[in-house]
Amino acid sequence: MGGEVLMGCHFYPLSPHPHEDWMMTWYWRSRASPRLVSHLESGLEQDSFQHPDFKGRARLLTEEIKDGRAILQVSRLRINDSGNYQCVVQTRNGVNYTDIKLSVTAPYKTVTKTISKTVTGGKLVLTCLSEGYPMSTVAWEDGHGRNLNASTSVVTTDEGLYRITSGIQVGSWQENNYTCRFDSRSSSATFLIPDETQKPKENANNAVVIGACIVIVFTIVLVIVLILWWQKGHSRKEQKISWKQKEEETNSIFTEDCKVNQQLEVLKDPLTPKPDGNVELPACRNCLVSKIPKLHLLPS
Repeated sequence: MGGEVLMGCHFYPLSPHPHEDWMMTWYWRSRASPRLVSHLESGLEQDSFQHPDFKGRARLLTEEIKDGRAILQVSRLRINDSGNYQCVVQTRNGVNYTDIKLSVTAPYKTVTKTISKTVTGGKLVLTCLSEGYPMSTVAWEDGHGRNLNASTSVVTTDEGLYRITSGIQVGSWQENNYTCRFDSRSSSATFLIPDETQKPKENANNAVVIGACIVIVFTIVLVIVLILWWQKGHSRKEQKISWKQKEEETNSIFTEDCKVNQQLEVLKDPLTPKPDGNVELPACRNCLVSKIPKLHLLPS
């Protein structure tokens, strides 16, 4: 299957230019009507009546005709290419033909195995599946070489292959090896019990460990982010307090300076009594003017 085949028959040319007086035709024959695979006439291959199943896959090797050989090449072989082929050569003296049988096979190579548990009884179901052609039997045996009875089913794929599924039931507590063999022992698979039944548990434990690691890493990252956020907020708070302290110190200095300057103003100017008997202190104009630039340097 998927390969290439050459099929041929021999004939005897009647002249140095045999293309002028003969025809060559290949048929695929079955119980139904035959299918035209290839037809050559007057030295040219005629594909207008070629069956669709062979379009682009079958051709005559015209370079072999001069040696009296009618060689048909079929590529990308399919299972349904199997059957009887007929080579027909017609000359001015009559017609002759010969039959060739072609068998296309597909070896059973890849075996897919599965393990499941029965609903009741706690037994294991060991299953082997493979595809190939022609039909194959499936033989089971344990690690001691004893043959085992199996349940086997067969379906046909769209490619014409046989898909064979075969299984047995064994005890999950029994330590043993079980082997299924397809196609005259050329394709097989072996189950190691109970080793293979423990693999899913190990995988589950690994998944739990990985999940726990992910949670731990996520927690560590979250803690780091919270610490950085707290430190940043604390730094801003300290900075705000620092600015506030500086502002209070500046205001204190400003007040003290005003008091001193106010006393100096009192010494320079006499006190002016008010009608109510109180004395009004002179304004500290020089102090206010001298301190305004300093206030502009403080943060808002």
